[in-house]
Amino acid sequence: MSNEKRTSADFFKQVFGRTVNVKLHNRTEYIGVLAALDGNMNLVLEQCEEYLEQKLINKYGQILLRGNNVLYISAKFNQKQQQEEEI
Repeated sequence: MSNEKRTSADFFKQVFGRTVNVKLHNRTEYIGVLAALDGNMNLVLEQCEEYLEQKLINKYGQILLRGNNVLYISAKFNQKQQQEEEI
């Protein structure tokens, strides 16, 4: 990791269109492709799976998550994507 200063906008540019893991305050997790984001941190995920305590609850084609419910968003990169980012 470099000492270069990065912003949240940099993170979202990097993960837009890629698979992310979104955890809500109620401990529900969603894994899907980040399709849209607005200024209130409302997210649209596609090809989304819903998990509670690591158990698959449901699958959605597209889902809107309200920004104020989001605890964190993490990127899920496979090894090939990580190598491309390093280049």
